Amino acid sequence: MTTDELKAGESKTLANSRRSIWIGLLVITCLTVLSYSSVFTADFIWDDDAHVLSLEQLASFGGLLKIWFVPGTTIQFYPLVFTVFWGQIHLWGLDPFYFHLVNIVLHAGVSLLFWYCLTLLDIPRAFWAACIFAVHPVHVESVAWITELKNILSAFFYLLAFISYRRYSVSNCSDFGNRRMTGLYYVTSLIFFCFALLSKTVTCTLPAVLLLLAWWENGRIRRKDVLQVAPFFLLSVVLGLLTMKVEADYLLAKGPEWAFTITERLLIAGRATWFHIGKMLWPHPLVFNYPRWHLDASQWGQYFFPISVIVVLLLLWLYKGKIGRGPLAACLFVIGTNFPVLGFLNVYSFRFSFVADHYYYIANFGVITLFCVGFSQLNKKLPSTFVHADKVIFSAIIIICCLLTWQQGKVYQNNQTLFTDIISRNPASWFAYSNRAAYYSNAGEDDLAMADLESSLRIKPDEADALHHRGIISLKRRELDRAFTDFDRSIIIRPWRMDYYKNRAVAYKFAGRLDEALADADHIVSKGPLDVQNLLLRASILELKGDHARAALDLDLVVRLEPENFQGHANRGLVYYRQGRFMQAISEFEEALRLDQGSAESYYNRGLAYVAKGSVGLARGDLLKARELGYKLDDTEISRILSLHVGEKVLNNERR
Repeated sequence: MTTDELKAGESKTLANSRRSIWIGLLVITCLTVLSYSSVFTADFIWDDDAHVLSLEQLASFGGLLKIWFVPGTTIQFYPLVFTVFWGQIHLWGLDPFYFHLVNIVLHAGVSLLFWYCLTLLDIPRAFWAACIFAVHPVHVESVAWITELKNILSAFFYLLAFISYRRYSVSNCSDFGNRRMTGLYYVTSLIFFCFALLSKTVTCTLPAVLLLLAWWENGRIRRKDVLQVAPFFLLSVVLGLLTMKVEADYLLAKGPEWAFTITERLLIAGRATWFHIGKMLWPHPLVFNYPRWHLDASQWGQYFFPISVIVVLLLLWLYKGKIGRGPLAACLFVIGTNFPVLGFLNVYSFRFSFVADHYYYIANFGVITLFCVGFSQLNKKLPSTFVHADKVIFSAIIIICCLLTWQQGKVYQNNQTLFTDIISRNPASWFAYSNRAAYYSNAGEDDLAMADLESSLRIKPDEADALHHRGIISLKRRELDRAFTDFDRSIIIRPWRMDYYKNRAVAYKFAGRLDEALADADHIVSKGPLDVQNLLLRASILELKGDHARAALDLDLVVRLEPENFQGHANRGLVYYRQGRFMQAISEFEEALRLDQGSAESYYNRGLAYVAKGSVGLARGDLLKARELGYKLDDTEISRILSLHVGEKVLNNERR
């Protein structure tokens, strides 16, 4: 064969390879989009509210800075995730379609990167593994739940960090140019790893995975390998500790519901490991809230789970010379990657269940790889007539997974479909009843909400959230004794929940029990980081008590913390008015109207301040404007207000 013929053959092979890659990219992307097409019509669900809808910091650039530099601004310190939410809100508002689109496209990207990683490691059946990962129904919880952008985004950067480190570890450093490129790969890997941690700190296991990779390939871990990953470990420790603190302080993962012994934590870890593998192999039924199993260290049957995990690992170690180090490495990858959610650390959602589909998103790389490689090796032992059996079976698995994923996506349409599905599959889920009650309550269906809360409390009588929510509905119904009973019980159970104190303060204020309202307001302001809503609440109570000087101090702090806070300026205007500081009151109302030109109440209050200053013409204009915007004022009332003597104060009873 001539040189020209060899070159032509190489070019043809390269062209075919590139064509195969592009076809693979198209296939994985299309499979992902088709499988998740039922999600495009879904709404926001459950705690999407706390992560996106009600997070005021997503509205401004100043809020974005707080997300990055003030831990506790968001309920978890994942600033990169909330930055992406911030960007989406400023691009297309609160249309859930685009939020779902971002999750789905990113999931496709993760699947493609997974394919590339397996190819770099020369692992067989890489394409099939990536296809299964893209469409496996266990991942619906991570993709269809907008909040779990943190899962997908962190996995995306996790794989990019792995790829860059792999490039670094196999680079040739024989000349200056290559040394430069090698250093660039290393720095890039560190940067991507930092991005992964800032998306979700479950990715802190990557440095251990890099050492595991070195052992798999070389049979040992060298001192050089440890030194190379040392900066990765340092990043993991720093951001991991920060996240744990935020989780405990703001997600409130503390109390008797997380007071497990070491033995109980081992029991959780063993059972959760087998649960995860079982769901990957047989993804039915899939439930957003699985039953929280009862822990009893005196029942010897529960020890089967952790002991069997240890036995499997020991057997893989003993037979590694015969079957290779790959199976053991894959199992260690799965268990090690799952370590943060195996029960050894407190996770807020353990109060609902010890397991959840979204816990295992990254660990599923190992399960799927082990399955595909193992099945491929088994296929080689079959007669030659079955040489393509694995491809046929993989194709069938992918089709079935596509259909299951599409069907499961319909469960996530809204809170009602989600929590009703949980109740149908896990009737003992107090969590589902409690949250469906919140859905009904928001929809104005308080009777249905109350029925679900009663069901939740029958299952778990000491469920503080359900008690507190029942108290809120009782307050709306003017059943004050019952409301305060439930508020008091919920606070006894979870005394660290400042939102419980806040709502009880509102109830006391409504009932006219101002001293008790002020005591609760003082408590929530003193216990947490300064929060403008808490300060506004206390200021309103102080106004009602006639303590205008102290109310003004709180409102001064509100405006200092958030200069663009409409309510702060509007309320401070009222305080100044009641103190007889009319010019300052007018100035505050003007600032409030700059921030919200449609505030009828601010026009009305500024009109009163103008009357007090004797500016009848300006007052008339403001009162007419207030009426135009919907404030209830007839000509007689306007004439009465304008006829008042200069300096006489007119109290705004609605504001009070």
